Amino acid sequence: MNRTAIAAILFLTVLLSPGCRKDLPVDEDFLAGNDIELKVGSTLIHRYDPLTWQLSFSRERLEYRVFDDNMSEYYTLVCSELPLEKDQRITGTLTWTTPRSSTTKKDLPFTVVKTDSQGTIWLWNGKEKIGISVRTIR
Repeated sequence: MNRTAIAAILFLTVLLSPGCRKDLPVDEDFLAGNDIELKVGSTLIHRYDPLTWQLSFSRERLEYRVFDDNMSEYYTLVCSELPLEKDQRITGTLTWTTPRSSTTKKDLPFTVVKTDSQGTIWLWNGKEKIGISVRTIR
């Protein structure tokens, strides 16, 4: 193989490797919605329903919890700092359950992409394509 071919292969390998992925833009459906929810990729993992779900927030621990009344399905986000305003960048540890598993992702970078007057905060991680909304309970 000549040097040009080897250089081209190395270039493509680096370009296509997962560590080189750029942040993806915010999912428009997630941004347009008003629900408290967790979305990973194109999959809606959980959506808060006030009739059968609860919200919890600890200012001391910087922790948000969204869980069903049976506490069998939930997601939690522990933040590096309190997310307050649009374009703010934080890191967090996100944990969620499904009927068959539990997943934890540590030190995820998030950007606040939207807030509302009720204390709801929409956060986005473009690399993992994770959208999470939580509510700061006053």
